[in-house]
Amino acid sequence: MAEKIDRKQLKRPDEFQVVAGRAMGWMAAHQRLVLGLASAVVAVALTAWGVSAWRDSRESKASAELAEALELLSRPVAGDGQAQAGEQTFPSKEEREKAVVSALEKVRSDHGSTAAGRTALAELGFHKLKSGDAAAAQKDLEEFLARARKDHPLRPFAQEALGYAFEAQGKLDEARASFEKLREMGVPARADYQAARLALVQGKPDAKQQLERVAKEYPKDLAVVREANERLELASLPPYTPGEATPAPQPGAKAQAEKTPQRKKKR
Repeated sequence: MAEKIDRKQLKRPDEFQVVAGRAMGWMAAHQRLVLGLASAVVAVALTAWGVSAWRDSRESKASAELAEALELLSRPVAGDGQAQAGEQTFPSKEEREKAVVSALEKVRSDHGSTAAGRTALAELGFHKLKSGDAAAAQKDLEEFLARARKDHPLRPFAQEALGYAFEAQGKLDEARASFEKLREMGVPARADYQAARLALVQGKPDAKQQLERVAKEYPKDLAVVREANERLELASLPPYTPGEATPAPQPGAKAQAEKTPQRKKKR
């Protein structure tokens, strides 16, 4: 399996795309929970502080707009074979992404002080990170973590994504500190994995031992074990040299392919 993995991946914080995608997938699968959290915030506020009725209406409107923005993620792209008759589609994935980001920006702009507005802020951070704008993602994710409730279900995702945003900018000390905060959020396996991965990226001599230890200490966390083992496989490959020629394919298959059309022409 190691041969199937590009050696350049060892020096690239590629998991941030996985983290961002996982967070957005979680949001799509748990819309009721997230939107329910927003409603719960309203209920607590009304009970404890007697917030006026207009505030309740504002929260409800923000939650509805967030739901509409998230719904865009599930709309199909024209020509991909998934659209039902009469269903609205996007001409391309890029256009769908633009529409989602625009809708989330509107929720953040119009309802920034609501629970739904803060959730939209986290989603914007994930999308910007996945698109490669690490600096903008860092800003949104830091703001979300500073403003969101401690029990917000997206906090661990946002914290890990923030670490990748720092790493993508070459800020490894900040990345390490960000990943370490995952331990405080109840996900020590992710914290230990990220520490070991960064050690490997920096070429530290005990990095492989750290990854092996992570895989052994958290056997029930299948995602962490898989990622740790993949990194170990990458580390076992010969060092990647920029400009190194790609090994030539075996000549047998090419020769056979060349002979086949020639025989047909002779016939």
